[in-house]
Amino acid sequence: MDSSPLRALFCRHGARVAALVLLGCSAAPAQDRGAASPAVTPAPPAPSAEAATDPALAALQKAARFQRGETPRGAPATLHGRFHVGLRDADGALIQADVERWYTRSPERLLTTRTESVTGSTSSVGWDGKVAWFRDQGSGEVVRYTDAPETYAVDLELLQEQLRVTRLLLEASVLDALLPRLVRPALGGPASVQDLDGVERAALVVKASVPDELFGPPVGAPPPRPGDAPPELQLEFVVDQDSGALWSLRVAAPHRPDVAPLTLRFDLHGWTRGGLRVPGNVRVFQGDSAREAIRLGVELIEVDGEERLLFDVDEPVAPELFAPPAKR
Repeated sequence: MDSSPLRALFCRHGARVAALVLLGCSAAPAQDRGAASPAVTPAPPAPSAEAATDPALAALQKAARFQRGETPRGAPATLHGRFHVGLRDADGALIQADVERWYTRSPERLLTTRTESVTGSTSSVGWDGKVAWFRDQGSGEVVRYTDAPETYAVDLELLQEQLRVTRLLLEASVLDALLPRLVRPALGGPASVQDLDGVERAALVVKASVPDELFGPPVGAPPPRPGDAPPELQLEFVVDQDSGALWSLRVAAPHRPDVAPLTLRFDLHGWTRGGLRVPGNVRVFQGDSAREAIRLGVELIEVDGEERLLFDVDEPVAPELFAPPAKR
C-alpha cells in the first residue's frame, strides 16, 4: 500500500477516466508511437526451474525477453518520456496535448509539462515528495495544491492517478520487476488480437494476482485485522504466441468496488535509445467500454540515423527538477 505523504492527504479513488489523464492533460484519442530505455537497477533473480515447466510463467518470461533481450533488468528507478496524448471530455470534445514527464520511483517524485495542441498554452504539475504544485508557464502563476488540500482535492486526486498510471506503465514495460511478485499465475487459454494494422495475432492469456500497491483501502474502511490477507489486484496479460509482445494488461481491484477495471492495450512496439522495446501506442479502456478513453503515443526521435522511442528509464534525474517554483 502506498504510504507516501501525498497519499496521506487523500485516499480517494474515483473511477473517472479523466483521472487517467496519464500525463496530466484533459481528454481524447491521440497519436501513435513511443519510447523507452534500459534499466540499471539490481537485476531480478534468474528464472527458476519452475518457470521452465509452468506455461503461464514461460509465456510471461517470453514477454520479458521480447522487451529487453536476454539480460534481465531490475525495476526502473526513473522515467523520462515525451508523449502525444488525446482524450475526449464528458461532452465528447477532443482534447490533445504534447506532454513531457519525469518520474523517480524512490523517493517518488513527478513532473509533468504539457502544451495544449489548440491553444498552445503550457503548464507544469509537480510533486517533490512533500509539495504538490502547478505553474502556468505563460502567466507565471504558481499554486501549491498541498497548501490547501481541501480546495484542490480534485487536482490532488488527478496527480495521484498520474502517479498510479506511471507506475503501472513502468511495470508493463519492464516485466522482469513484476514477475517475482505475481501470485498464482495461470494460463487462461488462447486468444486472438488485432493490431493497429488490422493483422490478427495469435496470443495467450495469463491470469495472476499481485499485492495491491496502487489503490489501497477505500476511504473510511476499517483497519485490517490481524491475520487478514492483504488485498490483491487481479491481472490479465495477453501475450503474443510467436514474438512474446505484450498486447494488453487488464487490472481489476475486487476489494475496491468503486474502482472500475482498467485495460491498457499496447501496439507499435519499437526500440528506445537505451535498448528496451516498448509500445509506441498505448490505449486505455475503463470497465467494459469498447471505446478507448485515452490514447498515448510516445514521441519518436532520431538516433544515429534510426528512429527511437523517447521513453528513457534509469537515466539520472536531478532532484531540483521537482522543486516547487517560487510564488510571484
